[in-house]
Amino acid sequence: MRTELIEKTELDRVLELMCQILGLQETSEKVVVETIKKVGIKGFFNNVNDLEVTDLEKKSIMALKLVIETKEEEIANREGVDTDGNKASLYR
Repeated sequence: MRTELIEKTELDRVLELMCQILGLQETSEKVVVETIKKVGIKGFFNNVNDLEVTDLEKKSIMALKLVIETKEEEIANREGVDTDGNKASLYR
């Protein structure tokens, strides 16, 4: 009997961790992973309400989105760029 070992990609490890943090049900985890692999992380977060997961899981995903956006903004401000990658200006 031949067993093939499939190495997890970095994306697979990140998605697994994200699903664990969110405490998703197994069926919801499959939906989330498939959606992210299909439409990307931005598409996923922009269409959370369309996901076939529980309302509580949707709230958890939206909370994670808020945390990521807040951290992204903090990093961009510290580096002197806006969230679109343009050099930040003090005069907006």
